[in-house]
Amino acid sequence: MNTKQTTILVGLIFLLIAVVAGITLNQPYQFHGFIVPPVQHDNHVFLRTQEGPMNLTKYHDKFVLLYFGYTYCPDVCPTSLAKLKTALAELSEAERNKVQVIFISVDPDRDTPEKLNEYAKLFGLDFIGATGTRTEIDLVTESLGVKYKINPPDENGNYSVDHSAYTYVIDPNGYLVMVWSHEILAEEIAEDLTHLIETGIPVNQQLLAGPTPTSVICSLTLIPEFVNNGQGLYEHNCAQCHGIDLGGIPGWRTPLADGSNLAPPLGISSVIWQKTEAELIEVIKDGKNLNKPIHMPAFENTLSDEEIYSILQYIYSKWSINQKNYYAGSLTQTPMPPPAFTSTPTP
Repeated sequence: MNTKQTTILVGLIFLLIAVVAGITLNQPYQFHGFIVPPVQHDNHVFLRTQEGPMNLTKYHDKFVLLYFGYTYCPDVCPTSLAKLKTALAELSEAERNKVQVIFISVDPDRDTPEKLNEYAKLFGLDFIGATGTRTEIDLVTESLGVKYKINPPDENGNYSVDHSAYTYVIDPNGYLVMVWSHEILAEEIAEDLTHLIETGIPVNQQLLAGPTPTSVICSLTLIPEFVNNGQGLYEHNCAQCHGIDLGGIPGWRTPLADGSNLAPPLGISSVIWQKTEAELIEVIKDGKNLNKPIHMPAFENTLSDEEIYSILQYIYSKWSINQKNYYAGSLTQTPMPPPAFTSTPTP
C-alpha cells in the first residue's frame, strides 16, 4: 500500500470514528428509572420529624428521594436505603448537596420521629426520617400512588407491613418525575441523578411522561365563557362527590369491597386523564359503575355535550401549566381546539 492509499485509509478511519462518536453523542440519555406523568406534591401536607413538622417545600431547591417503609422491615427497606447511600457516595460533593433522602414510615404506631431519625442516620448523616398521623401519611401516599397494608398481628403482637418498594424522585419544583424500582443498581441511580442534576429530563420526554420546564409548550385551549359556565355546572352536578375544591374523597385509590372506588380528585393533585375529550364526554354521559352502590351517575339526560365540555373547561382551568401541557401534548402533540358546538352552553 503506497503512502497516498495509507493516507486515504487513515482519513476514512478517522471519519468513521467521528461519525460514530457523533451518533453516540446525539443519542438521548436513557434513564434507568421510569419517567412518570406530573403529579404535584400537596405542599400543605406536613410530616413529622425529630426536629418538628416538615413541609417538602423546604427542599424545593433539591431533588428529593422518598422511600416509604418501616424500621422493622427485615430486608427490603435497609437494602434500598443502603443502595441510596452507595449511589450518593459516587456523586461529587456539589451534586450530593442537591439531593435529599427522606425515609417515610407508614408504621407510626411503632416508628416515632426519634426512632426514625436514629434509623435514617445509620444510612446517611443527612438522611431524614419522617412519619405522621395516619391521615397525613395517606395524603402523601395517595398523591404518589404508594401502596401499603398493615397486616394483622400475631399472638405476640408483632406484625409486618406490605409496602411499595420504589424510590420516588421529586424534582426541585415539587413534581414527581421518576420512580426507581427495587432492582435498580446503585451505580444506575448515581447515573440518573447526575443527569437529572445537570440537564433534567429532555422536553420531548417530559411532554410524553412528565412536567415541562417551559411556560407553554402545547397547552390546552381555555375559553372564558365555557370556564365561567362550567363552574356553575360543576358545583351543581359534580361537587357533591368530587368536592367544591376538586379534591375528591380521601382513600379514593383503594378499591371498596365491591370493586368500586370513591370519587377521585380532579384538580392539581389528580392523576392526569388518559382519555380524549370526546371519550371523557361519553364516559360522563354513560356514567360508571352504575350497578354498584358507589357510582358515577349517567348525565346523558341531564347535561348536553356543550355543558359537559364546559365542566371539563372549568376543571382544566384549575390545573397547573404542566398538567395542561402534558394532557394536550401526550394526546395530540398540538394545541387542542374547542369542539364545534351548535349552541352555547347554559349554566
